[in-house]
Amino acid sequence: MDLHDYIATLRQRWLFVTVCVLLGLAGALAVTALMPRTYMATAQLFIATGDEDSANAYQGGLFTQQRVKSYTRIVTSPAVLDGVISKLDLNTTPGQLAQKISAQAPLDTTLVDIQVSDPSATQAQAIADETAAQFTKYIVTVEGSAVGSPPLVKPSVVGGSQPPSTPTSPRPALNVAIGLLAGIVLGVGGAVLRRSLDTTIRSADDINSYLDLTTVGTVPPLDRRHSNSGSRAGTTRRTEALSLLRTRLRFSDGDRIPNSLLISSALPQEGRTQTAIDLATNVARTGQRVILLEADLRRPRLTADLGLRGTHGLTSVLTGRTPLYDALESWGDGHIRVLPSGPATGDPSTLLSSPDMKQLLRTLEADADLVVVDSPALLPFADGSALASVTEGVLFVVRTGKTQRDVALRALDSLTAVHARVLGAVLTGAHAEGLADWQPPREPKGPDHVRAPDHRRSAAQAGAPLPGRHDE
Repeated sequence: MDLHDYIATLRQRWLFVTVCVLLGLAGALAVTALMPRTYMATAQLFIATGDEDSANAYQGGLFTQQRVKSYTRIVTSPAVLDGVISKLDLNTTPGQLAQKISAQAPLDTTLVDIQVSDPSATQAQAIADETAAQFTKYIVTVEGSAVGSPPLVKPSVVGGSQPPSTPTSPRPALNVAIGLLAGIVLGVGGAVLRRSLDTTIRSADDINSYLDLTTVGTVPPLDRRHSNSGSRAGTTRRTEALSLLRTRLRFSDGDRIPNSLLISSALPQEGRTQTAIDLATNVARTGQRVILLEADLRRPRLTADLGLRGTHGLTSVLTGRTPLYDALESWGDGHIRVLPSGPATGDPSTLLSSPDMKQLLRTLEADADLVVVDSPALLPFADGSALASVTEGVLFVVRTGKTQRDVALRALDSLTAVHARVLGAVLTGAHAEGLADWQPPREPKGPDHVRAPDHRRSAAQAGAPLPGRHDE
């Protein structure tokens, strides 16, 4: 992943990152509220030499600096703490009390700093002061000289006696900073990890990178509150996205929209039928004649979505029970005619791969500017591949966050096997994106993509018979 991928991931997962940051802050505040208050009291000792001769003062200072390094270890000894416990009547042991006390000697000084932590500020200061007093007595005893001579060192208490006013723990600012940092790390790391493990297609860049297809349309979800039976384009943003899709299709086939388009997808519920309806509606708005063909004989939805009768349809025309023009139904503003799927049949694959189906499609192409074919999903059945081989172009529908990369590749392989001409992909369920950098695709080369021959339309115009139509 490059920097662009990381930024795109954070934009897609911003809600997850935000939740992690808020949880980190909430955890920090909870820890701060639940942690017991601890106060740190201090006392300071100054260790001076007992020799009053100024000539020996320098040597005495060096001697004292060496001594204080050892004194810091004596502060927490039982010999000192037993006196503190006895004087303050503490209910503890020297070992337990030693865990609250620390001592250190600043570099190049003869000072000993004593620090005591305790939930009570007053108690902490009392222990610090008494520890300093008991330590002073003990040092005088240990460092005592011969009778009549001054002691080697003279310890004096020079700091302490004032209880601390603010606790040293917890530290709200530090805890909040740690919680915020932990939330950011967890959120960003989790978003990047999810992105790395996510094998679904989520953007036009994914389609280009993994499927090697041009994204000819990025269509946002349909807002049912703004749709009606005569116009399924939805909100203005969705309408603009569909108009942009129509424009891309025009330039993908040499300044014209193909005469027949198969709308297909790898699996069901990826927005295939809705895309077919929306595209037909948008093209019809330009004044062109559009026929919407429901060729999904397994799980037909188009007729029900449009509110049509569907008594007669594709199956009845292909079996010769109903003339073609008796099965066509008008919908919307009259520019769209719909050929429903018709009565259920026991062998859809045979009907859809028959010569009659090919002839029917040629006839519809001759009678309309655009034939939009709602196809079954490619992977569960062979119907979609059979239809792709006789239509002029295929639009491959991909649903953002749902269509798996390997599944989409297997579906595209099935189209390649029948030499279908895939014009590009339509990303559904995503926010519409600008197409300033979109370029018309190059004319495909090689046997994998065969352009529909011009004789399709000319054959129909030359008087080819209409399937299921009886001469009058």
